[in-house]
Amino acid sequence: SEVTFYADDIVPRITYGTNPGAGIAVDGTVPLLESLSEAERVQLESQLEYMQFRPGQKLEGTPVDYCFLGACTNGRIEDFRAFAYMVKGHHKAPGVTAWLVPGSWKVKQQIVEEGIDRILAEAGFEVRMPSCSACLAMNPDKVPAGKLCISTSNRNFVGRQGPGSRTVLASPLTVAASAVTGVITDPRKLKSSDSQQ
Repeated sequence: SEVTFYADDIVPRITYGTNPGAGIAVDGTVPLLESLSEAERVQLESQLEYMQFRPGQKLEGTPVDYCFLGACTNGRIEDFRAFAYMVKGHHKAPGVTAWLVPGSWKVKQQIVEEGIDRILAEAGFEVRMPSCSACLAMNPDKVPAGKLCISTSNRNFVGRQGPGSRTVLASPLTVAASAVTGVITDPRKLKSSDSQQ
Protein backbone atom coordinates (compact mmCIF):
# COMPACT_ATOMS: atom_id res chain seq x y z
CA SER A 1 0.00 0.00 0.00
CA GLU A 2 1.04 3.59 -0.48
CA VAL A 3 0.50 6.23 2.19
CA THR A 4 0.87 9.98 1.59
CA PHE A 5 1.58 12.43 4.39
CA TYR A 6 1.42 16.20 4.06
CA ALA A 7 4.00 17.97 6.19
CA ASP A 8 1.68 20.95 6.73
CA ASP A 9 -0.75 18.61 8.51
CA ILE A 10 1.83 17.36 11.02
CA VAL A 11 1.77 19.30 14.28
CA PRO A 12 5.15 19.82 16.02
CA ARG A 13 5.64 17.27 18.80
CA ILE A 14 7.04 17.45 22.33
CA THR A 15 7.47 14.89 25.10
CA TYR A 16 5.79 14.92 28.49
CA GLY A 17 7.37 11.86 30.13
CA THR A 18 10.71 10.20 30.71
CA ASN A 19 11.13 8.26 27.48
CA PRO A 20 11.22 9.51 23.88
CA GLY A 21 7.96 7.72 23.05
CA ALA A 22 5.93 9.74 25.54
CA GLY A 23 5.01 12.46 23.07
CA ILE A 24 2.09 14.72 22.20
CA ALA A 25 1.37 17.56 19.82
CA VAL A 26 2.86 20.82 21.10
CA ASP A 27 -0.69 22.17 21.50
CA GLY A 28 -2.05 18.89 22.85
CA THR A 29 -2.59 17.63 26.38
CA VAL A 30 -0.94 14.99 28.55
CA PRO A 31 -2.91 11.70 28.34
CA LEU A 32 -5.59 10.96 30.90
CA LEU A 33 -5.30 7.93 33.18
CA GLU A 34 -8.81 6.59 32.63
CA SER A 35 -8.16 5.09 29.19
CA LEU A 36 -5.02 3.20 30.26
CA SER A 37 -4.40 -0.31 31.53
CA GLU A 38 -3.22 -0.72 35.11
CA ALA A 39 0.42 -1.16 34.04
CA GLU A 40 0.27 1.86 31.72
CA ARG A 41 -1.38 3.94 34.45
CA VAL A 42 1.36 3.13 36.96
CA GLN A 43 4.04 3.99 34.39
CA LEU A 44 2.39 7.29 33.43
CA GLU A 45 1.85 8.32 37.05
CA SER A 46 5.54 7.69 37.78
CA GLN A 47 6.67 9.72 34.74
CA LEU A 48 4.34 12.63 35.51
CA GLU A 49 5.39 12.73 39.15
CA TYR A 50 9.02 13.10 38.08
CA MET A 51 8.22 15.65 35.37
CA GLN A 52 5.87 17.60 37.68
CA PHE A 53 3.08 17.44 35.09
CA ARG A 54 -0.47 16.14 35.51
CA PRO A 55 -2.90 14.15 33.34
CA GLY A 56 -4.84 16.37 30.96
CA GLN A 57 -2.39 19.26 31.34
CA LYS A 58 -1.63 21.44 28.33
CA LEU A 59 2.16 21.92 28.19
CA GLU A 60 2.12 24.81 25.74
CA GLY A 61 2.79 27.92 27.83
CA THR A 62 4.73 26.06 30.55
CA PRO A 63 7.77 28.12 31.65
CA VAL A 64 11.19 26.73 30.67
CA ASP A 65 14.45 27.30 32.50
CA TYR A 66 16.90 25.91 29.93
CA CYS A 67 16.94 25.51 26.16
CA PHE A 68 19.38 23.13 24.50
CA LEU A 69 20.18 22.92 20.80
CA GLY A 70 22.85 20.44 19.88
CA ALA A 71 24.41 17.03 20.27
CA CYS A 72 24.81 14.56 17.44
CA THR A 73 21.02 14.55 17.06
CA ASN A 74 20.34 18.21 16.33
CA GLY A 75 23.70 19.95 16.16
CA ARG A 76 23.84 19.96 12.34
CA ILE A 77 24.12 23.10 10.24
CA GLU A 78 20.48 22.66 9.17
CA ASP A 79 19.43 22.81 12.82
CA PHE A 80 21.37 26.02 13.44
CA ARG A 81 19.88 27.55 10.30
CA ALA A 82 16.39 26.68 11.53
CA PHE A 83 17.10 28.06 15.02
CA ALA A 84 18.48 31.31 13.57
CA TYR A 85 15.46 31.64 11.25
CA MET A 86 13.13 31.39 14.24
CA VAL A 87 14.95 33.81 16.58
CA LYS A 88 15.88 36.46 14.00
CA GLY A 89 14.28 39.76 15.02
CA HIS A 90 13.62 38.49 18.54
CA HIS A 91 15.65 38.26 21.75
CA LYS A 92 16.23 35.46 24.21
CA ALA A 93 13.76 35.57 27.08
CA PRO A 94 15.21 36.84 30.37
CA GLY A 95 15.90 34.08 32.87
CA VAL A 96 16.33 31.40 30.20
CA THR A 97 19.72 29.71 29.93
CA ALA A 98 20.40 28.63 26.34
CA TRP A 99 23.11 26.21 25.29
CA LEU A 100 23.69 26.10 21.51
CA VAL A 101 26.24 23.40 20.79
CA PRO A 102 27.39 22.42 17.27
CA GLY A 103 27.73 18.73 16.60
CA SER A 104 31.23 19.12 15.11
CA TRP A 105 33.98 21.63 14.36
CA LYS A 106 32.90 21.63 10.72
CA VAL A 107 29.40 22.76 11.76
CA LYS A 108 30.92 25.44 13.98
CA GLN A 109 32.93 26.68 10.98
CA GLN A 110 29.83 26.72 8.75
CA ILE A 111 27.93 28.70 11.39
CA VAL A 112 30.61 31.40 11.25
CA GLU A 113 30.96 31.32 7.46
CA GLU A 114 27.20 31.73 6.96
CA GLY A 115 26.91 34.53 9.53
CA ILE A 116 24.55 32.50 11.70
CA ASP A 117 26.65 33.32 14.76
CA ARG A 118 25.94 37.04 14.21
CA ILE A 119 22.18 36.49 13.92
CA LEU A 120 22.24 34.45 17.11
CA ALA A 121 24.39 37.02 18.94
CA GLU A 122 21.98 39.81 18.01
CA ALA A 123 19.19 37.73 19.55
CA GLY A 124 21.17 37.21 22.77
CA PHE A 125 22.53 33.71 22.09
CA GLU A 126 26.08 32.37 22.11
CA VAL A 127 27.37 29.48 20.02
CA ARG A 128 29.45 27.19 22.21
CA MET A 129 32.28 24.78 21.41
CA PRO A 130 31.31 21.42 19.85
CA SER A 131 30.75 18.70 22.48
CA CYS A 132 28.12 16.41 23.94
CA SER A 133 27.30 19.19 26.42
CA ALA A 134 23.90 18.89 28.12
CA CYS A 135 22.82 15.92 26.03
CA LEU A 136 23.97 13.59 28.79
CA ALA A 137 25.40 15.91 31.44
CA MET A 138 28.93 14.56 30.99
CA ASN A 139 30.54 17.92 31.77
CA PRO A 140 29.59 21.10 33.69
CA ASP A 141 26.59 21.64 31.36
CA LYS A 142 24.08 20.10 33.75
CA VAL A 143 20.48 21.18 34.21
CA PRO A 144 19.88 21.64 37.97
CA ALA A 145 17.43 19.42 39.82
CA GLY A 146 13.81 20.39 39.27
CA LYS A 147 14.57 22.76 36.40
CA LEU A 148 12.85 22.24 33.04
CA CYS A 149 14.89 22.03 29.84
CA ILE A 150 13.39 21.96 26.37
CA SER A 151 15.96 20.05 24.36
CA THR A 152 16.73 18.84 20.85
CA SER A 153 18.70 15.87 22.19
CA ASN A 154 17.38 12.36 21.71
CA ARG A 155 16.79 11.09 25.23
CA ASN A 156 14.73 12.37 28.16
CA PHE A 157 15.38 9.65 30.71
CA VAL A 158 15.34 10.44 34.44
CA GLY A 159 18.46 12.49 35.22
CA ARG A 160 19.72 12.41 31.62
CA GLN A 161 20.62 16.13 31.59
CA GLY A 162 21.61 16.24 35.25
CA PRO A 163 20.43 14.65 38.52
CA GLY A 164 16.77 15.57 39.03
CA SER A 165 16.59 17.54 35.77
CA ARG A 166 13.38 17.50 33.72
CA THR A 167 13.61 17.26 29.92
CA VAL A 168 11.04 17.97 27.22
CA LEU A 169 12.27 16.83 23.80
CA ALA A 170 11.36 19.05 20.84
CA SER A 171 12.51 20.18 17.40
CA PRO A 172 15.04 22.98 16.85
CA LEU A 173 12.19 25.31 15.76
CA THR A 174 10.17 24.59 18.90
CA VAL A 175 13.22 25.02 21.14
CA ALA A 176 14.05 28.32 19.41
CA ALA A 177 10.50 29.66 19.80
CA SER A 178 10.51 28.63 23.46
CA ALA A 179 13.89 30.29 24.08
CA VAL A 180 12.43 33.57 22.79
CA THR A 181 9.15 33.42 24.71
CA GLY A 182 10.40 31.71 27.88
CA VAL A 183 7.60 29.14 27.71
CA ILE A 184 6.92 26.01 25.64
CA THR A 185 5.80 27.56 22.35
CA ASP A 186 4.36 26.30 19.08
CA PRO A 187 6.82 27.71 16.52
CA ARG A 188 4.02 28.14 13.98
CA LYS A 189 2.32 30.64 16.28
CA LEU A 190 5.50 32.69 16.79
CA LYS A 191 6.08 32.90 13.04
CA SER A 192 2.41 33.71 12.49
CA SER A 193 2.64 36.63 14.92
CA ASP A 194 5.82 37.80 13.12
CA SER A 195 4.02 37.94 9.78
CA GLN A 196 1.19 40.00 11.27
CA GLN A 197 3.55 42.71 12.54
